[in-house]
Amino acid sequence: MANATIDERVAGVSAAALERRLPPAWRLVPLLFYGLAFALVRGDIASLPGSVADLSLHLYFAAMACYVGGMFAYFAYFAYRNEAMRWLGIAIVVPGALLHVGAIVSRGFADGHYPLANMYEYSSMLALVAVTVFLLMTIRWPVASLGGGVALFVVVALMGIGYGLYQSPEPLVPALQSYWLKIHVTSMMASSGVLVSSFVFAALYLIKDRSASVKSWLNGSAMAARLPSLETLDRLTFRAILLGFPIWTFGTMAGAIWGEHAWGRWWGWDPKETWAAITWIVYAIYLHAHTLRAWRGRRTALIATVGFVSIMVTLYAVNLWIVGLHSYARGAG
Repeated sequence: MANATIDERVAGVSAAALERRLPPAWRLVPLLFYGLAFALVRGDIASLPGSVADLSLHLYFAAMACYVGGMFAYFAYFAYRNEAMRWLGIAIVVPGALLHVGAIVSRGFADGHYPLANMYEYSSMLALVAVTVFLLMTIRWPVASLGGGVALFVVVALMGIGYGLYQSPEPLVPALQSYWLKIHVTSMMASSGVLVSSFVFAALYLIKDRSASVKSWLNGSAMAARLPSLETLDRLTFRAILLGFPIWTFGTMAGAIWGEHAWGRWWGWDPKETWAAITWIVYAIYLHAHTLRAWRGRRTALIATVGFVSIMVTLYAVNLWIVGLHSYARGAG
């Protein structure tokens, strides 16, 4: 009932009315982050076209700054249930996403090819997909905004990891010079972004579920009580996985076709292929378990969390620490 009330309030109050409720000082916060973003990119704009790579990197940082600001706004919305804070978060995150698009497009110009050839570019695109999925989910289900702080924390963490793996623009290695790069890697990246979003709601489910059965600091602070209902969190997790799983399946199949073209075999149990298959199996188990009423809830949330860990191993651990055919000097293949 409480969550239905939240949805009704969000749907029934206009943005203008919410803005009037926002204290005057808070209305300046988006301008602060817009100014910070402009300060990060203005020098490179003036020196175009010679510094497209630098422009891309500064746009990346500007987007990150906006996401951090949006993260705090969404955490404030979660803590105080002030709808104006939700709109404040949107006002900061949406321009951040546009800056992020600019960072990726300008990186493509600097590369001279499709910007998904290394772990920095992959992490950047993955974070953008996760942000986009989150924003779309909040439009369809406004109650999802209560997880915005956690979602943006994950996005900022992905971008931080990506920057730690930064590589200067360079030509594609021969193994990646194929149109299958766009088909296979884009599919895997898009599905990963959607499935990362499902992890956010699964994690919140486990937090709320645990707080209901264990006396802990969560009960004392009453923070867990502010989360959407367990049923809502389960539904959001399921819908994200229902979208991401078929895309992951398609991307894995496209990778097998690319492997046959590049190496003369469809599947060779390379570490990357093995972990992609493990990830597929985990989410297939989730979808099957979700059809069983006895498993739906805590168990399926745990399976979704295992799936997220498997994705991180597939995308990062295999590329960085395990030698295989997909280890293109930290490439994204």
